[in-house]
Amino acid sequence: MCKRNVKVVFGVLAIMFFGFTCNAFAAGKIGYVDLSQTFDKYEKTKVYDETLASTQGDKEKELEKISGEIKGIEDKMSLLSEKEKATKQKELEDKNNKLKTMGQQIALDLRKERDEKLKEILQDIEKVIQSYAQKNGYDFILNDRVLLYGAASADVTQDIVDLLNADYKKTGKK
Repeated sequence: MCKRNVKVVFGVLAIMFFGFTCNAFAAGKIGYVDLSQTFDKYEKTKVYDETLASTQGDKEKELEKISGEIKGIEDKMSLLSEKEKATKQKELEDKNNKLKTMGQQIALDLRKERDEKLKEILQDIEKVIQSYAQKNGYDFILNDRVLLYGAASADVTQDIVDLLNADYKKTGKK
């Protein structure tokens, strides 16, 4: 009787193991997305890049103007009397400090703006991926950077890019 109970227990365990294994392999539909490609092909990213580049160009012009003023003062310094040099030296130091402070503030502001835009774009991508997964019966959509291998048929990157860009055009390119 003891041998029979052992066989029953092993039988039950085998059935349970088989059931768990089947469930693990039947995890459902899985896809993956190339996030860097999605990010680069998203129209909103391109618009934000252009906006940031324009803002950076405008700020660089401001810095160049101050830099030009500094160069003008430096060029005139050798022609001035000692008393005038002392006055201009103070002005030169003030402009150099202003240039340095402005440069640091501009870099900080641009970095902050870029980070905010990046966060917004990534949220858009995440929202579209979640919606796509739900509508198309995916249990998982993974980032391609964590994959060692992914069949091309599981790559949904272009679908996500198309949805992002269609949604962006539809919402008036905010």
